[in-house]
Amino acid sequence: MTPLDRMVAEDQIQMLKAAIPYANPRAQAMLSIFAKTMELQRTIQMFSQARELSMMSSREPVKTSPIEMLQSISQFTSGEMRENLNGIMNAMTAIQMFQMYQEDSQTTEHEKEDDWNG
Repeated sequence: MTPLDRMVAEDQIQMLKAAIPYANPRAQAMLSIFAKTMELQRTIQMFSQARELSMMSSREPVKTSPIEMLQSISQFTSGEMRENLNGIMNAMTAIQMFQMYQEDSQTTEHEKEDDWNG
């Protein structure tokens, strides 16, 4: 389950979804639509309440790095999509390392200049 699924999941909906394979094909379709409709209603309700609460709160949203976001997303992928996400994360990590190296090199150069001028 994704974090959103865990937030909107209610026991009744999960029980209904677990029972769907045991129903006849026509009932499966109707029960599936009903379960998804209930999830959508719960999602809308949850985010409406969250918006009202956030207007009363001065807290800023939690900021995560793009790599953290991609790591979370990759848990729910497989095959080629997971490989693509891993490639992107590896490239982003390499870029971050290169930037850190550049910053460190610039700091070292400034220290040498200060020593010479010092």
